[in-house]
Amino acid sequence: MELKEFLARARGGAIRIMKIVIRNEELVLDSYREPAYSWDKDYDQFLLPLLTPQEPCYILYRLDSQNAQGHEWIFIAWSPDQSPVRQKMVYAATRATLKKEFGGGHIKDEMFGTVEDDLCFQGYLRHMSSCCSPAPLTVAEQELQRIRVTEVKINNTNCLNMISNTNVTMEFGLDKRAQTLQGLAFPLQEEAKRALQQLKQRRINYIQLRLDVEKETIELVHTKPTETHELPYRIPSDSPRYHFFIFKHSHQGQRQEALVFIYSMPGYTCSIKERMLYSSCKNRLLDEVEKDYQLEVTKKMEIDNGDGLTEDYLYEEVHPMEHALKQAFAKPRGPGGRGATNASSRALGKTGKKTFQMEKVDPRCKKGEC
Repeated sequence: MELKEFLARARGGAIRIMKIVIRNEELVLDSYREPAYSWDKDYDQFLLPLLTPQEPCYILYRLDSQNAQGHEWIFIAWSPDQSPVRQKMVYAATRATLKKEFGGGHIKDEMFGTVEDDLCFQGYLRHMSSCCSPAPLTVAEQELQRIRVTEVKINNTNCLNMISNTNVTMEFGLDKRAQTLQGLAFPLQEEAKRALQQLKQRRINYIQLRLDVEKETIELVHTKPTETHELPYRIPSDSPRYHFFIFKHSHQGQRQEALVFIYSMPGYTCSIKERMLYSSCKNRLLDEVEKDYQLEVTKKMEIDNGDGLTEDYLYEEVHPMEHALKQAFAKPRGPGGRGATNASSRALGKTGKKTFQMEKVDPRCKKGEC
């Protein structure tokens, strides 16, 4: 009860600092001091003498600022490395109890220290600075940052003309998050260029390309002859690829060919860096293929695996309008039971009863002349 009464008095602003310890399994007031100067000038002078080696404690230090609850405080847990493990455990178990008893709305900051350097005035300033900084970068953002470092290195050394004339927006800082990387252009390897020429001449019908991240080039993987039913087996399950495939098919009674570009990215089994680079280089590669090699890409698609690359699927992707028209102009089904009754049944009356119209009989038939 004595500690509760003192905590209520302290919340009123008359106390600058108080030290609370555990004795005989009970939280008790050890010492306190009233303000002398401003909070920052009193800080080291009042706080540091209370940090006893090998003896944990709690310290509540009042700031000069206030909130809706009243004066704001710093809650400090002192647990030196040399103190017994049992004592550390007891203090850790009672921390929440003391905070609740004092009133969480009065506590502006919390600090934990094992050496004086953690809790001194400079230590508190470091603590405040870290609280104002954004959260640490995630693994994905660290990958993006490494991409930016690589990009800057390439710009500085002028090794490759890989940055487009538009812009590259990759910004990092204390108050910025990762942005989207745009406009990269890895140059085509010579074998890849020859393969595209052969594709244009229809000497081959399939090309698979990959990015060499270290060399920063687009390299040829292979140009194996590929039938449509073999296409799903050309899609790697563990690495991204670019594919060009000549889809031969029959359309409206005529044999046709369509150049299909497939960007395969097998989900999150690939690194963030690979996903960013493949996605960024894709559009520049397509521009080069269409402009420099005069290859008209009929359909561009992105997939994560080759399971769905059937002939029907490719046909519907290449000829989407015909498929849509078939759906739009399909003959609607009639109401249930229509056409299933006697041929003499013609309509339903407004009352819901069936009405019948008898067929006209030729008069000659009645006389047996028909």
